[in-house]
Parts: sequence; structure tokens; C-alpha cells
Amino acid sequence: MRNRQQGMTLVGMIIVGIVVVFVSILAMKLVPAYIERYTIGKIFRQIVNNPAFANATAADVQAAFARQVTIDSVNAISPSDLVITREAGQLVVETRYQVTIPLISNISLLVDFRATSR
Repeated sequence: MRNRQQGMTLVGMIIVGIVVVFVSILAMKLVPAYIERYTIGKIFRQIVNNPAFANATAADVQAAFARQVTIDSVNAISPSDLVITREAGQLVVETRYQVTIPLISNISLLVDFRATSR
């Protein structure tokens, strides 16, 4: 009776290693963009939930946003990119923006984000 070995071959391990490295590189490049998007949403919610901004003008909201993004080091958008409206008497701040993430050589990833205070 023959004893048959089981397991991965060297080629199989190399292929799995390449896939793991590619996914890791992709994750390391994408995570900062998503963290920045979360930070922008957090700033929007802080502004909207602040009672001092209940009757604030768009310029007041933009100035508060500009101060906060300086503190939090947000570079994806500027105060002029904000869309400030009121819905049912409630202040709503939102924006849409794109982030281009270079991957390898001339290959880039384009990610569309929408951040809102709702």
C-alpha cells in the first residue's frame, strides 16, 4: 500500500503569497481614504449637533469646518466643497468627492465618496 502525501506545492504557496501581498497592499492604500471619509462625517455631525449652529449661515458652517479640518488634518475636501441646506428646520451638511489612489505604476484606483451629516 502506497502512502500518499497531501499538502500544498511550492507553486501553490507562491500563488497564495502573491494574492495575500496584493490584498494587503490594496488594504494599506484604501484604509487612509476611508478613515478620512469617516473623519469628515464626524465633523459634519459635530457641527450639526452643536446648538450654536442652530441658526448659522453657510459661511459660519464653512468657517467651523475649516477650523476642524485643520485640527484633524483632512485634505480631501475644502470648505467650498460643502453643500449646506436646511431640511425641516434641521441643518444638513454634505459633500461628494473622489479620491485617486495610485496602486502600481500607471494603475490607479478611483473611489467616490459621499459624506453627510444625516
